[in-house]
Amino acid sequence: MGWDDVSFHGSDQILTPNIDLLAYTGVALERYYSHCICTPSRASLLTGKFAHVIGMQGYPLTNAEDRALPLGEKILPQYLKDLGYATHLVGKWHVGQARAEHLPTFRGFDTHFGHRGGYIDYYEYTLLENWDVGDVSGFDLFRNMTAAWGVEGYITDVYNEEAKSIIKAHDVSRPLFLMVAHNAPHSANEGAYMQAPSDEVRAMRHIELPQRRYYAAMVKKLDDSIGDIVKTLSEKGMLDNTIIVFVSDNGGITTQMNANYASNYPLRGLKMSPFEGGIRVNGLIWSKNLTRSKHLWKGYMHVSDWLPTLLKAVGTESAKEIDGLDLWDNILTNTKSKRDMIVEIDDYTGFYSIIHNDFKLVVGSVLTSHSNHQGKQFRGIIGKPPSYEDAIKKSKIYSVLSDNGINFAFNERALRHEIKIKCNDLKHNQEICYPSKDKWCLFNIKEDPCEIVDLMETHSDVAKELHTKLEREIARTIPRTIPHETNLKAMPKFHNYTWDIWKTSDKEVTE
Repeated sequence: MGWDDVSFHGSDQILTPNIDLLAYTGVALERYYSHCICTPSRASLLTGKFAHVIGMQGYPLTNAEDRALPLGEKILPQYLKDLGYATHLVGKWHVGQARAEHLPTFRGFDTHFGHRGGYIDYYEYTLLENWDVGDVSGFDLFRNMTAAWGVEGYITDVYNEEAKSIIKAHDVSRPLFLMVAHNAPHSANEGAYMQAPSDEVRAMRHIELPQRRYYAAMVKKLDDSIGDIVKTLSEKGMLDNTIIVFVSDNGGITTQMNANYASNYPLRGLKMSPFEGGIRVNGLIWSKNLTRSKHLWKGYMHVSDWLPTLLKAVGTESAKEIDGLDLWDNILTNTKSKRDMIVEIDDYTGFYSIIHNDFKLVVGSVLTSHSNHQGKQFRGIIGKPPSYEDAIKKSKIYSVLSDNGINFAFNERALRHEIKIKCNDLKHNQEICYPSKDKWCLFNIKEDPCEIVDLMETHSDVAKELHTKLEREIARTIPRTIPHETNLKAMPKFHNYTWDIWKTSDKEVTE
């Protein structure tokens, strides 16, 4: 999901009223950073550690790879389970699936209903991979350890109904941790990347680019689901004591492989890039305790910070040997972040970046096709866009807030303008810096958030200081498996045409 794909960031093209209202009455995170790819981001969120220190950096896991979140790492649902929480995962896992012990129900979740790999078809729930032996496809929708063959419907709706059912059935004498990791708006399989109900696509005819209409419809269904889940929490009487977090796991993939026509405009770069478009993503946190706060927090926050931050919010502490920082009090009181450094390390592709205070250094070899400025061409609107005010007032969260005594004034939409990133446009024939073996790129990320002006010539001392810090982080890296191995024993045809586990202990599952 891209920076420009939620309307609280200022876009009138794709309206996300339910998400926006959580930002307007909670706290929008202006400088929230994730890793630039899905598997590393999820690994970091669950462990509170940078992906590179647990060997989970780089290219996302395939469904036939015997690699997973290290079993010795205690992860977020395990911490919460120790505190008596019921723990449920709905949707995407994508941090290991070769063996039973890699799966969510062996890692602290009481239940998992969803897909184990990176994405699935929105209607058939299959995942297709391109192997040397040809295209390999299998069913990837499971309820705990069993393939969920009897399920029908658009997967966003399916996951939405599952989340609502969990809330409705929950015993409120116990606390609840519910993680909903939607497939949307990730692209589906090659050949049918963009999938959404036809009526939702037709409702997006104000969007000039036809492919982006499909993407907008996928986002609309995601926003609807968030409204439904919040409404269900309210009806259950749980909303007053609930913390809601909404984040993206990486920037949008505007073009290139698995493109979904997301837009990170005006940020530079895409998913799989260390530039801002790949790692600076949508984020917000909502709680009734935050509704009286200033609704925009400008501090740095990294995906690894969620584990200690949420554990502090529920009154406990995490392990000391993690990279994440507890930022709960900083967000609650709108004070300066304890975090002053963000790193992105990918020894697989060979790029590295570090943000420290106002400056950002990028070194190594980037994918130039993923590291330029894209998305402006996607912003075209035909005629008059839908009414934002009407969308807000018709949203489910608008009525939920009213029912819970939380007032929303439309002047609070000033947040849209405050959080909107403003950049100088590239001048005609202006060259931008791409790092290489012999070249570093340095930017003032506060003054130049779109990474246009290279400061190496005037601030080489700053670059050297940042590089020293970066080298210390690189030294902590556990190298990822290169190349990743595709094991033919994982082929779905050996497992009733599903992407099921294919290793038991250290022995491969036989045919």
